[in-house]
Amino acid sequence: MEMRKENNIIGDTIVTKKLSSGMKCYIIPKNGYQEKMAVLSAKFGSNDIYYRRPTEEQKHDMPLGTAHFIEHKLFEQSWGDAFTTFSNQCATANAFTDFQKTAYYFNCQKNFELNLKLLLSFVQHTHFTEESTEQEKKIIASEITMYQDDPSWIVFFKLLENMYHNHTVKYPIAGTVDTIQCVTKEILQKSYEAYYTPENFCLVCAGDIESDSILDMAEKVMKPTNGHRAVTLFEKEPESIVKQYAETNMSLVNPIFQIGFKQKPQDEIKSLKQVYLMRIAMDILAGESSDFFEKAYQKQLLKETMDCEFFSGEGYAFTTFSGTGEFAQKTAELLLTEIDNIQKQGIPESIFERAKNKQVGRMIRGFNSIYAICMSQLELAMKNRDLFDGFHTLKSIKIEEVQRVFQKDFLKENMVISVVK
Repeated sequence: MEMRKENNIIGDTIVTKKLSSGMKCYIIPKNGYQEKMAVLSAKFGSNDIYYRRPTEEQKHDMPLGTAHFIEHKLFEQSWGDAFTTFSNQCATANAFTDFQKTAYYFNCQKNFELNLKLLLSFVQHTHFTEESTEQEKKIIASEITMYQDDPSWIVFFKLLENMYHNHTVKYPIAGTVDTIQCVTKEILQKSYEAYYTPENFCLVCAGDIESDSILDMAEKVMKPTNGHRAVTLFEKEPESIVKQYAETNMSLVNPIFQIGFKQKPQDEIKSLKQVYLMRIAMDILAGESSDFFEKAYQKQLLKETMDCEFFSGEGYAFTTFSGTGEFAQKTAELLLTEIDNIQKQGIPESIFERAKNKQVGRMIRGFNSIYAICMSQLELAMKNRDLFDGFHTLKSIKIEEVQRVFQKDFLKENMVISVVK
């Protein structure tokens, strides 16, 4: 069933349709824009390690980094390299894997439907060979080694290691040099068949495009399969953290650190609101206009604002505050003091409105970027929502809801500090 939604404030339209194959499509026409973009995502990321097929009782597992390995290999087809073909068709293509998904996308100004057909086609076919799998291990091992030399990567995953006991979110997305040595062409094919099913795909397109012709093409190209998406299995995760402080020595001139809070993940219905509640709360707590940053700057704990991010998915949710400097623990103590102040004194209405309007403004500005539209819609599709759902959810947030975030989601006992010196 096709559905069209319009937003009178933004003036845009979103066309959604679930194809007969089971794939969900989101089309956002932007008349007059030169850039066109399409992104196809499989709900299969680094967290998906242990799984069971719907028709089986047996539990399967795969080496860490398998989803990322498939992302690397899928562009290699029996007829040639999909990257090269995109380039020959005047498009720029790329892909990425994160905790929950693998996404393949392209940008172009012309030949959009030709490139879209290529995108939809190559993700439905594999060409895994023993020789190419062994060659790819060397390439991915080099990539992993590069990550291990990146302080930002180290500080983040050390934070997660000390935050999560069992959940697979604590493992590096690309795996390790040792785990990828266990990958075989048989494992790649088996994992591909478990997760690369049409019902597990999501297509997002934006630009000066015709929704009807895109949906007609997608209906023809995306073939139904007899398989169904595997069910990912997770161990039970305690609410507690593993350890509150982690330190890694990399001989940095300017140390970096992250302060993280482990939070309780919400179910799918509530998870969208949780995202916007946390973004508003983090800006109130540690944004450039916050009391915290003014005090941290005056005390010479920080020279610039901290980067604040919220991550959530199946079985996990956490916030991170990233900074530079030698005073990670003092900064964390000041952050806790400000949280305590907000818990006791409440949030002034003017500060809440400023933070909320800031998020609304960012969302509206995002509707002017084809890339931002596609990537934002892709994230929302993981929750079976669209951009307008996100807009109305954000607009509906009340000050009392943000106040509750400070009461239950920024707890000292669930705080982790990760430092790289």
